[in-house]
Amino acid sequence: MSLFLQALLTSIIVWIGFLDKAFLHTFFYRPIVIGPMVGLVFGDLGTGLEVGAAVELMFLAVIFVGTAIPPDETVSAGLAAALACATGSVEVGIATALPISFVGQIFRQTRNSTIYEFTQRQVDKAAAEANPKKVVLWTSIIPSIFEYLFFGLPVFVGVYFGASYVQSFIDFIPSWLIDGIAAGTGLLGAVGVALLLGSVKDKSSWPYFIVGFIFASYLGVNMIGVALVAIVCVAMNYYGDKKKMDADTVENVDEEARSYSVVTKKDLWRTFRYALAIESGNSTTRQEADGFLQGMIPVLDKVYEDKDERAEAYQRHCELFLTEGRMASFCIGISCAMEERNAKVGDIDVDSINSIKVALMGPLAGVGDSLIHGTLRPIMAGLACSMAAASNYTSAIGPILFLVVMTVVGMTVRYLGIFKGYEGGLALVSNLQQGGMLDRLTKYAGIAAFTVCGGFISSLVYVTLNVSYTQGETVVALQEVLDGLMPNLIPLLYTLLMYYLIDKKKANIILLMVFTICLGILGVLAGIL
Repeated sequence: MSLFLQALLTSIIVWIGFLDKAFLHTFFYRPIVIGPMVGLVFGDLGTGLEVGAAVELMFLAVIFVGTAIPPDETVSAGLAAALACATGSVEVGIATALPISFVGQIFRQTRNSTIYEFTQRQVDKAAAEANPKKVVLWTSIIPSIFEYLFFGLPVFVGVYFGASYVQSFIDFIPSWLIDGIAAGTGLLGAVGVALLLGSVKDKSSWPYFIVGFIFASYLGVNMIGVALVAIVCVAMNYYGDKKKMDADTVENVDEEARSYSVVTKKDLWRTFRYALAIESGNSTTRQEADGFLQGMIPVLDKVYEDKDERAEAYQRHCELFLTEGRMASFCIGISCAMEERNAKVGDIDVDSINSIKVALMGPLAGVGDSLIHGTLRPIMAGLACSMAAASNYTSAIGPILFLVVMTVVGMTVRYLGIFKGYEGGLALVSNLQQGGMLDRLTKYAGIAAFTVCGGFISSLVYVTLNVSYTQGETVVALQEVLDGLMPNLIPLLYTLLMYYLIDKKKANIILLMVFTICLGILGVLAGIL
């Protein structure tokens, strides 16, 4: 395959990753998926897997919270994997990943504050006209084109024109630097695991970290087994919890409320599809407002026969909206029910519709960010990385499992949000907040996260000391002595150090990554690693 075609396909993969961020959110955009996809384009799955896993670990528990834009993992993984495959150097690919992520961050900030501010104004005009086609055009279609221009095209240029320059640079790099980067990369997993530990709200579950560590390091249980152990630990706590589940059932809306209903399941399925664009075209000032309005289109067009009333409803949903993208579907479902009631019965203060949205943004963001992005996604991504490493980077089963699980979970949450939100979501969210369910979910998430993190030490953090000493006539390797005392002792200690620096000292994550790479280089120079 020609370099031109490889560069083009790589740029399309990255583009699809950004479209996934904006629409489906199957987590295709994560490095553990992007890396092997690019590897397949270059006919080198192993290198793609290795780079994808390394970059994934760099951003394992980095969460997009509020309006903050972290360094971009998608551009980083795509370009780093391509350069690694093109030059045959995994280490150089990984070394370029971090600076590339900052370029992606700048591009995203520029996109949101310029182009998407312009498209937002066009959506405002379309809403004033109650024109659904123009809303879709400026919310989904136009932003999709700009996603390629901002991210796909630079990746194409970087791969097509940059590979030869990178190869020339590699020829001048001394072997000790390459080996040092490799050694530092082995320790980078400690930063990712420490980030995940720091994101767990319920610190009382820390003993489960030891449980996971013992099963993985002493008993040799692989990460699938450790995940099963985590499930057992959660189940034991669930059945041992004497408190009753206050949110087991949710009352449906009363029969009188159903008498005026004109919204059908077909309408709700259209709402489900339209609402997939919740994170498309997000501007700095309005965030998810455009995607929210697009999600409301099928119901608003159905319940409001008068065009002026419909236009007013369109404009109501152009206000600032920001919560976790999957959980936003609950707000859409609830808003659909309220808009229908307002249109057919007229006993709802229209200001209360946006008030309910605003009131739910925080709680839903807390649930979605902590459970989906802060717990499930890092656990599944770490599991995928460990499976890739266990196969010696020959099998893509781990990334496939990650993609399937995250897709199923994301789509299920969206389905429940639209359909259950419409049927009686206010009661559901109220019970989630007040009935104790959220506290229990947080507790169970912490148990699972700590257990799996303990297992990650043996599979995602690795270092081998190249130090020996003479005892009598026998040469003793220090690494063997440490393994005899406690397997994976140094990875454990380094992970705990990173956790202390992140959680207690609020150290900059990027600086810790750079420090870890430099530590590997110094270790190789000193002959320790």
